[in-house]
Amino acid sequence: MDANVEISNGEVKNSPIREAFRVYGHVSTFVRSNLFVIWILLFIGLWLLSVVLRKNMVETMTSTELLDNWIYNLVRPFPSPSEVGAALYDMWAKHQLLSHVWATVKLNVVGLTYSTIISLIISYLSVIPVFQPFNTFVKLLRYIPFIGFTLIFFSLFTIGWPTKVAMLTTGMTFFLVTSMTDAINAIPRMKYELAKVLGYNDKQIFYNVVVRPTLPQMIDMVAQNAAIGWIMITSIETYSRNEKGIGTQLYAYYSTNNLPEVYGLLVIIGFIALLEDNLFSLLKRYLFPYSVIAERG
Repeated sequence: MDANVEISNGEVKNSPIREAFRVYGHVSTFVRSNLFVIWILLFIGLWLLSVVLRKNMVETMTSTELLDNWIYNLVRPFPSPSEVGAALYDMWAKHQLLSHVWATVKLNVVGLTYSTIISLIISYLSVIPVFQPFNTFVKLLRYIPFIGFTLIFFSLFTIGWPTKVAMLTTGMTFFLVTSMTDAINAIPRMKYELAKVLGYNDKQIFYNVVVRPTLPQMIDMVAQNAAIGWIMITSIETYSRNEKGIGTQLYAYYSTNNLPEVYGLLVIIGFIALLEDNLFSLLKRYLFPYSVIAERG
């Protein structure tokens, strides 16, 4: 009888529902996938509920009552999923949506590539004392409003593609250098001393202690800061609207209060960002499989 009670208690203790609410609970891949689906369904359900509430309020309340109702003001900006879908189809069929998406993706890839190369150089050189002041100066520049650099870019580059690449690259570099330098500074001093005891020269210390162990972390930093790039890229394209891009379309539709088109473009940005995160994860797993094994351990 006691054994059965103990087994029953063990089953309750290790149930998937209970584990899902524990700190670092042990849930299976199947349960984790279901939790992800549940959150998506919850989001869609709240979205549909807001549409229904808005429709009912418009039909039953006067315009004055609607303006004073905080629930209506909360759900008013959200178009229905069908409206967003119709807007996406209309933009694809009539307004060259794929061309605008390609222009923005190309700008994102080029800017992220340039900023990654520049940031890696500046960050890794920070272990050499003569370059540390320059590294600190670059990190401090992230506090300066981005508008302060636009006049410099306009005077150095032609208006259009070169200016947008320069703006995106510079803006992302400030944040990438900060996060990459923090990862390098987290290396224990003992590792440098141990390498010296083992007879490593400066080049060997630089590669084996600084560069090689931190490269997997650098991929994580680039993936995290890619989100900052997407925030910047829409602002940059809005500021310079002489070419195609998602940012120019967002500004055009938002200024004319075409909210279904705005949310449709935001859905596209979210999808591309999710795809980008998965690509970085696959790249890290392919180039540095030992780091993934260490994280699981």
